[in-house]
Amino acid sequence: MGGSIMEQFEPLKTIHLRMHQVRSLKELKLSDDVFNSEALMLVLNKKIRSHDGKRLLFKYLDLQEVPEVMDRKSRVLGYLNHSDYMDIKELVIPDYQVKVDGSLAGFAMPLIENHKNLGSLIHSRGVSFEKKKEILYKLGELIDKVERVDTDNKMYFGDLNEYNFIFDDDSSLRAVDLDSAFIGNREDITPSSRAYYLLKNPTLKALPKKYVRTSGDVIVPNRESDLYSYNMILLDVIANHDMFKEDIATYYQYLDFLKKKGVPDDLIDSFFSIYSIKNNSNPKDLIPDLDNQLTHKSSFKQFQKKYL
Repeated sequence: MGGSIMEQFEPLKTIHLRMHQVRSLKELKLSDDVFNSEALMLVLNKKIRSHDGKRLLFKYLDLQEVPEVMDRKSRVLGYLNHSDYMDIKELVIPDYQVKVDGSLAGFAMPLIENHKNLGSLIHSRGVSFEKKKEILYKLGELIDKVERVDTDNKMYFGDLNEYNFIFDDDSSLRAVDLDSAFIGNREDITPSSRAYYLLKNPTLKALPKKYVRTSGDVIVPNRESDLYSYNMILLDVIANHDMFKEDIATYYQYLDFLKKKGVPDDLIDSFFSIYSIKNNSNPKDLIPDLDNQLTHKSSFKQFQKKYL
């Protein structure tokens, strides 16, 4: 179907609720370390199910009073529901919009019970680096799958951060925050301004041709920004530190430190490239061969003790 006229922004099917029904819904409790300021996650009652019989999770957005934002999200999800991205099982694409008392208030998707948040896993001291490598590799595989979809209107995660992915009961990786995605080559869809790694890093502004910005200073998601975010997630795990917040001189010093600790040159190059004019790369294939003891000697604290 790649790039065909069938890939349109079709309206989602609508579930209508009244406010008293919303108040009676059960809230889905997130992990203690997962902070969700954008939405309330509610489980719809047993009478309302997806097309395959699964219960639905209603993402009740705090943004419902901003019609242009809600319209953007609805149009993105409408496109995804009529595109080849539906064939990627790891993408949990909401298939309903939910109106409360007649106003668009959020979106509903199949409920994945007993899930574990990817961010919680890779930042937990109780999870080995060996296991974290497996998790990060799966994330890189999913990014590759999404990139390989043959269409003119490419989907980019936009807000690609570890807390927007979960693992289900079968240990399958799932992307769950796709209403923040960006569809390329569509001038009528504006980029999201809430992207975690893109908003918080002023260094990206020094590369305006690589990390394109709107007149409102919002970075337009593309392949480079998605791979920048993935590289940063991996590096932050290796460093046990938010490396994307560090100034560029400290960042490069730390990469030299990693090289001395035995991190392969190809991976150092991948981390180096995100702040250069070179195209970013997906380092997933370099992850399995990393020393399982690496994080015991590669932490940013160890670097600080020796160099700062």
